[in-house]
Parts: sequence; C-alpha cells; structure tokens
Amino acid sequence: MERLLAPHEAAIAAAGVRVVLSCDVEGDLDEAVLAQALTHLQARTPLLTGKITQGPGKQPLALIADAAPGPVLGHGTDFDEEINTPLAWDQGPLLRATVVRGRERTRVVMSLPRAFVDGMSYLSLHHRLWETYTSLATGRPVSAGVIQPVLGPALDDLLASQFTSGQLREFVAERTRLDTERPPALVPALASHDGGPGKNMSFRIVGVELDGGRCERLVQCAREACLSVNALVSGALLTSLRSLLPTQDDPVRLLCTTAVDMRRRLAPPLPAEVLQSAATTTSIRLEVSKKTHPAAVGQDLAARLRDDLESGAAAMELAAFPYMLDQHPPSLVITNVGTVPEPALPEGLRISNVRLAPLGHVPMIFAVVSRYQARLAVDLTWSRAWYTDVQIAELSDHVSAALDRLTT
Repeated sequence: MERLLAPHEAAIAAAGVRVVLSCDVEGDLDEAVLAQALTHLQARTPLLTGKITQGPGKQPLALIADAAPGPVLGHGTDFDEEINTPLAWDQGPLLRATVVRGRERTRVVMSLPRAFVDGMSYLSLHHRLWETYTSLATGRPVSAGVIQPVLGPALDDLLASQFTSGQLREFVAERTRLDTERPPALVPALASHDGGPGKNMSFRIVGVELDGGRCERLVQCAREACLSVNALVSGALLTSLRSLLPTQDDPVRLLCTTAVDMRRRLAPPLPAEVLQSAATTTSIRLEVSKKTHPAAVGQDLAARLRDDLESGAAAMELAAFPYMLDQHPPSLVITNVGTVPEPALPEGLRISNVRLAPLGHVPMIFAVVSRYQARLAVDLTWSRAWYTDVQIAELSDHVSAALDRLTT
C-alpha cells in the first residue's frame, strides 16, 4: 500500500520533524509483554511499520510493505540521548519505541514523524498500547482488526476541495501584506550561524509544571476571566515571550501559530484512532506590550481563533500550504493536547506522567500544553542549532513566574 505525501506532509518530513511521546512508568514493567503489545499495535495500525521513500526527482511516498517487521522495542539509559537519536524513516519502521531506564525512573519513549501523526491520534495510540499491554498481562482478550483507513486521504486534499485556487492565493497575499507592513517580532536565533543552523544539532525539552492545587487555582482564574485554561496559558506564554525580545517598540506584534484539530470538523469526522496528520494551524497576529496582562492576550487570542474557525481561515491555512512556504515564521507555536486520559493498568503498575513534544531543526520555539492527573504542564521544545539553552531557560523562568502570579 502506498500514497504520495501531500504538500504539508512532504514539507514536515523534509524538515525531519518528529513527535516524541514519553511516559514515566512506576512499578514492575514487563518488557516482554510490552514488546508483544507493540506487535499487536503494529498489526492494527500498519502505518507504524511503513517508511517514507523518495526517488531522484520524485515526490516522497509513504509505503507500507505486505510483510510487517518484528517488534521494535529498544533500550536506553538517557532520555536526551534517545530524543536525539537519528531516525531512518526511509528505511522504516516509522515508529521507534524505547524503554529508557535511568537511576530515578523508567520511561517509555515513542517517536513518530510529524508528517503522519497529530496530538489526538498519538494519544489514542498511546492509550491503545497500554490497553493491549494490560489485556496481555491479565489474560484478557486483545482487540483485533485493522483500523481503517490504513492510509487515508491527506488533509490537504480534503480541505483544498473547499476553496478555489483564487481564494487561496488571495488568502496568502493578504497575510503577506500584513507581515510586510508590520513584521512580527521573533526571538533572536543566537545559536545560528550565518543565517543558517549552528553546529549543535541537538534537541532539548524543558518543562514548567503546576501541581493539582495550583492547576485548580489556574482553572478558577480562567473562569473569572471567561477564558479556557489553554487561552490563559497561551496569554502567559506570549507575554513571557515579549520579555525576550530586544526591540524597543511597545507594543510589539507577535505571530502566534496555534494547532487546530480538524478531525471532528471533517465530513464524515475522522476518528482519533486513525493515524494521520489531521491538524491544521491558524496564525494569529497580536499586539503585546510589556504591561499587557496574560488574560487580555488570552481573550484577544480566543476571539481571533473563534473568528478563524467560523470564517474558514483555519482550514484555508493548510489548504493554501503550497503557496505559503515563504511566509513569515511564527513568534511561537502553541499546541494544546488537552487532558491526557489515564490508562487502566495491571495492579502494581502506574503511569505518573505523559508528555508530548514536537522536535525539529527549524527556527521555531514550540510550546505544548497538557493536563494529566489534575496537573498541568507546559513543555518548551527547541533546536540548539537555532536557540541557546540560556534563552529558553529565561523564557521558562518568565512562564513559571507568570503562572505563579496567576495562581497566588
């Protein structure tokens, strides 16, 4: 089975953007059972065993062989080393799964190409992995049957059919006009070299966490401002980012790219179980000053996001992808994966943490907002070829301080 990659899938694959899902496991993890669970997962989702190929002068192609390879459960001792392991998607399989046993924790780490996964399908995959593990460990029947479609139509094609080429070109032209008149501010890429990536081609992730009590106070603060928690946290992220900008202009324009799930907006809706990149983005331009309150930014962001969803601009942003490769980069990319469901596990086993992180050597800073077991996490991910550890540590400190002010 094969399919050509659509424009947005091909661009993400060419950039080598991966998404890492990690979970911390407490208790006696049976690696043999986990390997069995992965085999079942591959059988139900054959794309996990596939590869991305590209011949000279040809478009990249997703290819699923008739005979699936055996389970791929690796072993490691260092999380940073694992997330920086080179991935050979042209050889396959697309899924890399590793048990990282450190001094203080056992962590199961999965890596997939962003071209064929989004937050909803990744979390569904994670849930099914542990559901299968539990069934195997307790002697209960394991769900069978291949999840359809195995390799569905690209989101680009589904959305592009809603617009004419003239509408898409006009959409891109208007964005170009806005960014030319008032270019959005960017965090300086201090690790870059001569306008390109620097020598340190490694990734890093740093997290800001709120415990259950502080998370509940943040929820209350959001309610008082008539906001979702995600909108308020996004406001905290953007006001914190403002502190890193060297410009003397005040306010500055920030370009916030926000992930938007399109699965339930398709006709028919696309189930979360289908492994596919089915999220678009909407790029929102906001004026943020040094004294702007996070709630004010969150309200502005939420209102513009609603407008983009109602007007079709969010769908148009991905449909117009072939025309947008030279657009202005975002100041910040924010993804909200919502509340991560806690899987049922055998007695004596517990998953204490689940995190999701996009990683690519691109000049962008990513922020992922998630909630698990009543806690909230904000994970900042970056390429050290573009940004220094000091820069992101400063951003993390500002985000932590902003959330402290909101919850105390």
